[in-house]
Amino acid sequence: MEEGKLTVTKVNGNPNFRHVTVEETSYVRLLFYGGAKLSSHNSAFYFASLNVQKDYKNDGDIKHIKIETAKQIVDTINNQKESSIQSIDFFSHGDMLGLYFIKGSDINKNITQEDVKNNKLNSSLYLGSATRFVMGSNVGEDSRTISEIDFSRFSKICKIEIHGCLTARDMYVKDNICEELSELLYDEGKTDSIVIGHTEKANPNIKGSSTKNSEQDYRHGERLVFNNGKVILTTKKTGRITASEITNALKNK
Repeated sequence: MEEGKLTVTKVNGNPNFRHVTVEETSYVRLLFYGGAKLSSHNSAFYFASLNVQKDYKNDGDIKHIKIETAKQIVDTINNQKESSIQSIDFFSHGDMLGLYFIKGSDINKNITQEDVKNNKLNSSLYLGSATRFVMGSNVGEDSRTISEIDFSRFSKICKIEIHGCLTARDMYVKDNICEELSELLYDEGKTDSIVIGHTEKANPNIKGSSTKNSEQDYRHGERLVFNNGKVILTTKKTGRITASEITNALKNK
């Protein structure tokens, strides 16, 4: 949390008696879930997002948002106050090159690939314009690239965590989406920002085959933490990567 603003006012014009108030700088946490063709996948994203939301408790202004399109996500981010976003969690399909959303996806229905193709329902968020051109054969007008995000909206100490597959896998000759996001944040002056992603295919079965729907959570398996395009922490722990672990990783980078 960033520092609050100290306000001092005189009482009845007397400088010896004053009201002192601290106006805390409010910050926002955004949790985006959904975007898959299959209703069962959207259900898993939904329950996983609720479990992360529980961990945040009442820490900040929490906005729990069903994914419609990449346009909706970029617009939501860009409409926040400057330096107000403390964290974003994405619960969706993805890989090194993007986060994948199908317009009209829902917990209660499936969408066929034919529907996606015929109606140009691909509304994904891509690493860059070249990736969108190559990967987005069914791309719709509501797709976006991460360069369209206004990173001034994030706080200096902020976190993006992507709970889907493979977003942190090394591509060797090119940055993956986690690396690139961490560099864009840093370039905007968010020097203590971090981005977290999976190196492997993620799944919601945090307790194995006995995991109940309400327990689904993607925070297990190998995850990497990036700051300015560099890996500062590799972990296989189960559950939330704590603030103290992130702080120590930033100190030792």
